[in-house]
Amino acid sequence: MVSLRSVALPSLALPLAFLPLVGRPESGKLWIESREGTLTSRSLEGLELRSLSELGAVALRVEGCEEPDPAGAAERRARVSLVGGDRVRAAVGGGEGDSLSVELAGGVALTLDVGEIFAIEFDARAPAGLERAPSGDRLVWVRPGGFDKVDGTLEGFSAEGVVFDSVLGSRTFPWSEVAALFVEPLEEPRALPAGAVAVDLADGGRLSGALASWSAAGLSLALDAQRTLELPSGAVREVTLADGSVAFLSLLEPTLVREGWAEGDGVGMNWPWQRDLSVVGTPLSAGGRIWSRGLGVHAPSRLEFALDGGWKSLRGAVAIDDSVRLFAYKGSVEFSIYLDETPEPAWRSGRVRGGEAPLALPALELRGVKRIALVVDMDERSFVADRADWLRLLLVR
Repeated sequence: MVSLRSVALPSLALPLAFLPLVGRPESGKLWIESREGTLTSRSLEGLELRSLSELGAVALRVEGCEEPDPAGAAERRARVSLVGGDRVRAAVGGGEGDSLSVELAGGVALTLDVGEIFAIEFDARAPAGLERAPSGDRLVWVRPGGFDKVDGTLEGFSAEGVVFDSVLGSRTFPWSEVAALFVEPLEEPRALPAGAVAVDLADGGRLSGALASWSAAGLSLALDAQRTLELPSGAVREVTLADGSVAFLSLLEPTLVREGWAEGDGVGMNWPWQRDLSVVGTPLSAGGRIWSRGLGVHAPSRLEFALDGGWKSLRGAVAIDDSVRLFAYKGSVEFSIYLDETPEPAWRSGRVRGGEAPLALPALELRGVKRIALVVDMDERSFVADRADWLRLLLVR
């Protein structure tokens, strides 16, 4: 069961609905979140939908559908980041000239223009911590015993590999020898069509476009006038309006970050905050399910964000990440939210321990608020396993 500690019952409809259900979910269920924060559900069977407004929804969440298998062979799978913030996990199938062919989970084919691509990092070959070039493009080349950074200009793609011009001359680097490719953006992100939505995918990807239709068979997402993807419902985790009337706090850049203790933690460890990931870089996991959106931190932590004063409310939940469940000590923290310069928190969680169900926030009033601070404090003597998650913090106008 979801914890009801220190939360007034009228505010529970939205946050609790987007927390995981206990037991096995019904097959093909759709959770419908309204702008007011109420929540209803229906079966995907018989669904015929062309916009979220038909259901009065700002967000839809899919539950109980079988996720499709990853696409392609393991050595071809990559994290493909796009200009503008979208990303996909896909099997790279080659390309021709300025076009790159990839395959998403479920066998969904997608063609990307070179101007859309921000980075390609292959799961099997790209080590953590790779950096972009100070300017221009960079290819990380797999060499015997290590990697070489090759800086230059991406010229295009072929079935055999990446065509890249550098001090080595213009040559094709075979796909099997490419660990990563970083492309310097030369164009503005593509303009989103009217009625745009953000689709969070079950494998951690994210795509934006217009909802063409949604039925029990799957979701049709129009990326632009030429490209429409047919996504099986099992590939979709959540669909949210991308019209500016709602936004996830995790999309904003913090104006202040304070982590750890000024004098150091005594053991030389550092826990930088993570966007849409836990503090250790794994998918946000709480209450037995994966969360697409949120902020991962380690206590003690303070993140501040500037707001424009036009948001109406904030919704969400908090928990200690499920990654601590194998530890003997599972952590204990307290979450607080401060608004503007008010010295007392607008909301405080009380003690939250690892292994407990996520705790829903009340719907916090934000009218006129220009600054919000998210604070996590140690609650007991040890800071071990204090991996705190701010889950699905949704700003609503």
